[in-house]
Amino acid sequence: KRGPLGEAEARAVSTINEITSAEKMRAQLSKQRGGELVRPIDVPGPLGEVERKVLEAMEAERQRAKERELNDGKCVRPKDATIRGPLGEAERKAMEDLDLLKQEEKERLRNIARVLQEKRPLESDPDSALGVTERFTVGLLKGPRLFGKVAERVVELMSSSKLDKGDAKLLQPSSRSRGSSTGEGDIPEDIYDEERTDDEKRP
Repeated sequence: KRGPLGEAEARAVSTINEITSAEKMRAQLSKQRGGELVRPIDVPGPLGEVERKVLEAMEAERQRAKERELNDGKCVRPKDATIRGPLGEAERKAMEDLDLLKQEEKERLRNIARVLQEKRPLESDPDSALGVTERFTVGLLKGPRLFGKVAERVVELMSSSKLDKGDAKLLQPSSRSRGSSTGEGDIPEDIYDEERTDDEKRP
């Protein structure tokens, strides 16, 4: 039984035999025509197919250049040209395969998310190895976010300024009235931006 290498070798040998046969036929035709050159496309064979593809690609590119001039210089993709040619067909096939691959991957991700949502180890069996691993991973992922929030709060507190003298005086009576029965609510002395004068310190 042939493997991949055997199949590749068989195809290579078959191609070489076809090229050899086509070149012999081309030489005979050239001899019959008195030495006139016979192009590979004039005889059946791999080289003739290659020449035909090249000519089709050149013709398609010439047509695409004309369409670009008619389109105010805007680029016309090979797959959108009037004559697609080999490049246009290759691009169209590649885009179709890419779209199909995207749809399959999206569907696969949806299936994985649905299965994980329905059968999360942390909920179904939290004491199992998978449950412990998921709990540890979730906590590890939440750690940096929690640390970031704490850091933001610390920066806010450090950048906040004290109340000025006027605002503190406005808040002091209401705070004393609420804390008169318990002794709480007095405004700390260090809430002011500047020290109180001797007259303000007197009762």
